[in-house]
Amino acid sequence: MEAMEVEQDPVEACIATCAECSQICLAHVRHCLEIGGEHAAAAHIAMLLTCANVCRTASELMSIGSDWYPTVCDLCAQVCEECAEHCATMDDMEDCVAACRHCAQTCRIMVAEMATEEPSDTAPERSTETMN
Repeated sequence: MEAMEVEQDPVEACIATCAECSQICLAHVRHCLEIGGEHAAAAHIAMLLTCANVCRTASELMSIGSDWYPTVCDLCAQVCEECAEHCATMDDMEDCVAACRHCAQTCRIMVAEMATEEPSDTAPERSTETMN
């Protein structure tokens, strides 16, 4: 396998993007606390920490091949969008906004790819109608 492929596997791309977004959000916690004011508001810090943790969890679940990763990645996309929208209202948060939007997009692409390839294997919550 080549070190750099033109088209990366959607899951591998998503793992990397989620891990990077988590790191950027965590770095912005300190950044925001140093800036103070609205950047240090409890709701904003909680949003950054929530996004970082959901992204990390999504990355870890994909890495171990958990059946739940598409569900968590769908949630991750939603949380990343909300975080991006919140950060976009503040100064000096452009890189966090970009990372969150990129992560949301990558998660959505991966979830859509998995839904078309193996719906019963990647969406355990959807297969419950065939259960007893």
